[in-house]
Amino acid sequence: MSSLTEKVVATLSDEIRRGALRPGDRIPTEVAMMKQLSVSRSVVREAISRLQAARIVETRHGIGTFVLAPAAEKPMQLPAADLTSMLDVMAIIEFRIDVEAAAAALAASRRTEQNLKQIRTALDRFEAELERGSTDTLAHDIEFHLQIARASGNRYFFDVLSQLGRSVSPRTRLGSAEIAELDHIEVLRSVLGEHLMIYRAIERQDADDARAAMRMHLSNSRERLRRAHDLTKAGV
Repeated sequence: MSSLTEKVVATLSDEIRRGALRPGDRIPTEVAMMKQLSVSRSVVREAISRLQAARIVETRHGIGTFVLAPAAEKPMQLPAADLTSMLDVMAIIEFRIDVEAAAAALAASRRTEQNLKQIRTALDRFEAELERGSTDTLAHDIEFHLQIARASGNRYFFDVLSQLGRSVSPRTRLGSAEIAELDHIEVLRSVLGEHLMIYRAIERQDADDARAAMRMHLSNSRERLRRAHDLTKAGV
């Protein structure tokens, strides 16, 4: 049912994006969509449920399901002054552990082939930098996590992570000595291996393994941060 559900979600989302369905418009009835897309009622209902969860549509009982206006965007602001200690940086990772583990599990259950391709592209670009001997992987690291959030099918995961983005990536809040510890090629190869484990779990649609792999990756990131901080403070 998953691929059929994605087909319905993609069709309706595309019509909304193109303006064929505008905020306030009622979407086609279940029966109409069943006939148009050759799917069952349960598939249509699951698709609508996903769109409701993403706050793209709302159902008014006895009337129909209507397209919602996009919520006003207000970027999340975390000034640099709020992230001055290692404890603050570690707290960000602790926040991400639960949020991104849940997103990875949903991504494994809901991802499309296009989602998988986008996650893989970010992974390949990260690897290509390492193969060139470069440690300039931060943008590809962030993109990898954002594409998993997008693949969850719940736009709030993507919204939160994209608003956090580079501004609160731990490596942008550390001293140069700590960054140097984290940017060793071998450290980044470990990160790449962890990313690959997450990708493979999502690829085979194993939600439990995807959740566990993401949790392990971010927990390891927290430990790498702690170790880099301790080494630089000790003058090693």
